[in-house]
Parts: sequence; C-alpha cells; structure tokens
Amino acid sequence: MFQDKAVALEVSKRMLKINGSLDETIAFVQAHCSNEELEDFKHAMGEVMYMVFEKVLIPVYKRHPELIPEGQRVSGITD
Repeated sequence: MFQDKAVALEVSKRMLKINGSLDETIAFVQAHCSNEELEDFKHAMGEVMYMVFEKVLIPVYKRHPELIPEGQRVSGITD
C-alpha cells in the first residue's frame, strides 16, 4: 500500500492520531457512562482500532518498515 514513502508516512501519522482520539474517547466514556455502556463502547472501538491497524497500518508498514514508530511491535514485521 502506498508506494510513495511520503504519502505512507502521512497516512501512518493520521491513522495513529485517529487511534489516539479513540483512546481519548474511551476515557471520556469511562468517566461519563455506565460500565455496561463503557464495555459496549470499548468493544466497538476495539473493532475500529483493529481495522485501522489490519487494513491500513500493517500494509503500510510491510511496504515501509522504516515507518514503524520506535517501540511499536507489529506482528510479522518486527518479530
């Protein structure tokens, strides 16, 4: 995915920012909602995060492993 390294880098940054926003949203829901609502929301966000990594970031990192953030473990690439 994305032969152009600059495009791949920008997409990676944006996808990681999305995941950060999802984490922040989970914390917000945790502070303002019931445990049941939180668990439902966390499950839904887990699916979204999985799709971001599985369908976007992993293909980017397979083509451009040098873009993997330091300390980030990516199964099948950094193992």
